[in-house]
Parts: sequence; C-alpha cells; structure tokens
Amino acid sequence: MNVPFTGEGYKPFGGKTVLLGGDFRQTLPVVPNAGREESVDSSLTRSYLWKHCTVLHLSKNMRITASPLSQQPTFGNMAFADWTLAVGNGEIPATSFNKNQPADWISIPPCFLLDPGSQPIATICDAIYSDFSTNYHHAGYLTARAIVTPTNKNVTEINKHMLNRVRGRIHSYFSADTIHSDSKDSARLEVEYPTEFLNTLAFSGFPDHEIELKIFSPVMLLRNLNPEIGLCNGTRIMVTYLTTYVIKGLIMGGAYAGNVVAIPRIVVDINNQKWPFVLRRRQFPIRLCYAMTINKSQGQTLDRVGVFLPKPVFSHGQLYVAISRVRSAEGLKFLIQNEEHVPLGYTRNIVYSETFDSLGGASLCIPPSTVRFASEIPHP
Repeated sequence: MNVPFTGEGYKPFGGKTVLLGGDFRQTLPVVPNAGREESVDSSLTRSYLWKHCTVLHLSKNMRITASPLSQQPTFGNMAFADWTLAVGNGEIPATSFNKNQPADWISIPPCFLLDPGSQPIATICDAIYSDFSTNYHHAGYLTARAIVTPTNKNVTEINKHMLNRVRGRIHSYFSADTIHSDSKDSARLEVEYPTEFLNTLAFSGFPDHEIELKIFSPVMLLRNLNPEIGLCNGTRIMVTYLTTYVIKGLIMGGAYAGNVVAIPRIVVDINNQKWPFVLRRRQFPIRLCYAMTINKSQGQTLDRVGVFLPKPVFSHGQLYVAISRVRSAEGLKFLIQNEEHVPLGYTRNIVYSETFDSLGGASLCIPPSTVRFASEIPHP
C-alpha cells in the first residue's frame, strides 16, 4: 500500500489497520507434498508480519447460539461445543494402535456413530438425507445438510448415489480440454497427451470433464463469478433449469438465498506440478454437493452433518472442521470404517500443536456463564 502523504508507507499495510480472521484449529494452507514442518511453516503465524499483529479471541460459539432447536444453548449443546474445541486443540485423550505411528486415535462418543453395515454409503445417506424422496426438491431441506469426507473419490461416490435417487433424467455436460498454448513446447505435448487423456484428469477444486446433473440437484460453485450477486466460490445452488450453454438455479443460503442465478461455462486453467503442461478446461465451474470434501466444507453451517470416514483424516484440523460444521450435537453422525486392528468408534485426530504456540491475547464476546465441560455428551 502506498501512503505518500502520511509518511507511513514503510509500515506493514501502509500503516492501515487490517482485520484478519481465521481459526488455526482448522486446516492449514495446502502445500503439495509437504510434511508437518512445511505445513506449519506455511501458516500466518510463521510470517514476518505476525509480530505486527494483535491477537483477539472470539469465545462465543455462534453456531450453537443460533441452533434452531433452542433459543438458548442447552447444557448438551454447551458440552458439545466444549468437546468440539477439545478436538480442535488436541486435548481429547489419544492412543496409538501401531508402534510406528503417533498416538492420535481418539474415541468418538457412541451417540454419534452409525453401523456401517454392508452398504456404508447408503447407510450414511439415509441418516443425513432422511425422507429424501419427498424433500429432494426443497432448497431449505438441501441447504441444511451435507455429508463430508476427506477425499474427492468418496465425494464422487456419494454424489452419484444421491443423484440416482432424484427423479428425472440425467443431463451430462462434457468439457473441452486443451493444453494451454503458453505451455513450453505445447505442439509436442499435444501429441504426447491427446485430448482423451486430458479428459481423464481430475484435480481438487477443479471442474470434472463430465458433470452429471438433474433438476433440483444441489451444486457448489468452484470459482468466483460475480460476488455482487452472490456467485462466489463455495456458494451452494439448487439447479432449476438445464440448457446446453447455461445452468440456472436458486442460491440456497446466505444473504442472497432465494435469488435465481445463471451459471455459464467458463475457461479455467490449472498448472499441476505432476504434469509438464498447463491444462485449459472449458466447463461449468460447479460440482454436485450432496457430499463435499472436509476442506471444501469450511465456512458452511449446517443442521445435519454426516462424517464419512472409510479412511481416517490425513491432515491437521480436518476432524475439527468436519465436527464444527454442525449447529448441535443432535445433527452429527459418524460412519467410520477402520482396519481390523483398530477398535470400533476410533478415528485419527491430527493436530499440530506447534501451530498454536504464537497465539495469545484478549478475548471478545465472553459468554455470561462459565464454560462447562461434560464428560459425557447426552444422546440425541
């Protein structure tokens, strides 16, 4: 920032007061192929700017306060809020089931657990999307719930399962994929990597080559299109109209809920270190969102959340993010599948405690009563 007339242009942000918001219990910045130390070092707390920051803590859980189940937080919900924070802080007693692995396995309270049975995807879909056949076309029903899981592979499986439950025919949209002309030696690369191969590539936060949709299916935007009308990365939309070139839908939540919007195809580029070229894809920047990755769910507030863990989480803060998406204990369910040597109901809670070393400061919004921690969360 340039502040030539105040003489403060040499200061961070030009001497302006800048408000930064975030929760270091949540996932850290994504660094490809990074280990623990590199991930922690990518955090803002390791920046040279951190010494110029004054830390203030928000301590009132607004999701619990805003729960539609009660105008005031119940004792059960306060206990749930405390348990959630304990998960995020890495304070839940943990153990190890392999001498070569860290002690980061915690027990999930039985009231949250679902029996996987022989069809785990159907089980968690039935639990979170109960009465789906009569509510699949209601935006309020869809916006209040989601299934979260660590990997895009599981997200795709769940979304396909849910789409098959929706009445009507499937509309398929295929991308136009090319190697960006700015790629070094692009003519040779186009021969080595034909279009058919480019179509098979899938990346996190990047639209797939094939998108299957039905009327009333929920989708999430993967790019900022027009923030002034609510079309932002992460916005959830219920599809209401499908054409070859434009998809229309209803924004399902937030300040722009109820607005009808149009989504065009756009050109998106990705430069992945795994490949020697920049992929250019022309496609609708959306993805079905009956389920979403835990990382992509950050920022969502839901009434019902299913945490699907065919394999444990793999990075700092993921379990905390999954749990903290829900407003109340009554709305949370886990479906956990572990290897035979791991007891039922246990899952990994990865917390890099050194992330919190530089935090401190005063608290804001202190609740009027002392925070209570319950050893047992009441059954919903």
